[in-house]
Amino acid sequence: MCQIIKDDDLEELRELSSIDYRIVYHGKWRGSDVAIKRTNRRCSSDRLRNEFWNEVSNHAGLHHPNVVAFYGIVLDGHGGSIATVTEYMVNGSLRTALWKNSKSLGRHKRLIIAMDAAFGMEYLHHKNIVHFDLKSDNLHVNLTDPRRPICKVGDLGLSKVKCQTLISCGVSGMLPWMAPELLNGTTSLVSEKVDVYSFGIVLWEILTGEEPYAGLHYGAILGGIVMNTLRPPVPDSCDPEWRSLMEQCWATEPLQRPSFTQIAARLRSMAAAKKAQPYGN
Repeated sequence: MCQIIKDDDLEELRELSSIDYRIVYHGKWRGSDVAIKRTNRRCSSDRLRNEFWNEVSNHAGLHHPNVVAFYGIVLDGHGGSIATVTEYMVNGSLRTALWKNSKSLGRHKRLIIAMDAAFGMEYLHHKNIVHFDLKSDNLHVNLTDPRRPICKVGDLGLSKVKCQTLISCGVSGMLPWMAPELLNGTTSLVSEKVDVYSFGIVLWEILTGEEPYAGLHYGAILGGIVMNTLRPPVPDSCDPEWRSLMEQCWATEPLQRPSFTQIAARLRSMAAAKKAQPYGN
């Protein structure tokens, strides 16, 4: 059952991001730091309202160290807003952290971040939930411990029940991370393998700290993915094990992609080995 939180019990400290009719704040609730994601109730977009309630439905019952904790919803927000209240991650999205902290994130720390994300995704798939919007923007990190970064999966507004849900959503903000089968019409049902493909692109983001296909226009990206001629360029200095895993994740055929249980095991093994080869970023 989802907890209803009174708006008066929340304190907004600062705005973190704003897009469409949604604003995310760093706030306080019962003395704890939280993230408050407000959606304007008066917004006419069915898509945004559906994403809000979909996130509530799929996120509220999840409990895992590598999934952002869900605390409750606000139905009496100021200005007619509704909101979700979740765990606050100090360093924000993985994309922002890669951009701001690139020099301090060595190979071993990047392995830990990737491994944490894989653990969180393994849990979601065990719960028969496909994230469907997995990218560095939707992974959140805490880098306050210099020895051990923490990464958690969040932003489940587009998540779907595995193999029971028809694909029906826009692709503009998700395109670089979308599996070919979602774009070429070969399937109309959600499979966990689409998340694995997306994770391959995330591994490339963690490796390089860059935005996939930066500089390419929408049509070129769409055509390249559909024709299976486009993948991000892998630096020559990339660790062979990392490269192998990454390329298996973004394999054209879904059945050739590993499961997140297999991915997590391989990343755990790589992290434990503490190999000294640099990324060459």
